[in-house]
Amino acid sequence: MADLDGRTVIISGVGEGLGRETALVAAREGANVVLGARTESVLQKVADEVDASGARVAWRRTDITNGADCQALVDLARERFGRIDAVINVAALDAVFGGLEGADFDEWRQCIEVNLFGNFTMTRAALPALKERGGSVVFVSSQTQHAPPAEAMQMAYAASKGAITGAMRHLAAEVGPAGVTVNEVAPGWMWGPPVEGFVNWSANERGVSPDVVLGELTARMPLRRMATDGEVAETLVFFASPRAAGITGQTLLINAGEVVK
Repeated sequence: MADLDGRTVIISGVGEGLGRETALVAAREGANVVLGARTESVLQKVADEVDASGARVAWRRTDITNGADCQALVDLARERFGRIDAVINVAALDAVFGGLEGADFDEWRQCIEVNLFGNFTMTRAALPALKERGGSVVFVSSQTQHAPPAEAMQMAYAASKGAITGAMRHLAAEVGPAGVTVNEVAPGWMWGPPVEGFVNWSANERGVSPDVVLGELTARMPLRRMATDGEVAETLVFFASPRAAGITGQTLLINAGEVVK
């Protein structure tokens, strides 16, 4: 019997990388999977991979900064599967680079709007259903809030993810009496489509092999490799499963040992 048999998991921010992998792992563990993202073509593609029959998957175009969209995704989950047992918040805006000098605070605000307010808008919409059975909320923060990477400063992104961590801990205290757990994972460099694209771009800019760029990044990791999207997805789904029922308010770094906290 799989860990999530008969349970329903909402996954927001389903793209080609971590969101897709999380959906596939949740389905493998027996869950009914409800997908939300802004791009319908990606949602349809991932839904077909999860379950081509459509029996255990549902999806809806969702902008997590829009409360009505979040409520509609929750309503879809209830209508199709009758319950909601976990929400895994994968959606993120990570394309704002730089530090304080020269910062565009409008870009900062958009980053915080998506990463903080968007993820908590999605979570708030699902809380009534989660409290019915004692469900789980899982967030994705980032290693960059703990240790700025030398390759690319992302102060706005780090600020938004740090805010998630603080709010996550308060939410764990707020909803714990209802039996709802709240945790987060903090990935470092994570091998998948986005990082593969960065490595190839950097190699092209420098006129070197992608293996050279990748080797420089992984040389400081004790495992001498990056964690993958799939490995991070496994941990997200673990936090959404009954196996993590005694864990709440916690942050787990997944980074091949690059930063130890």
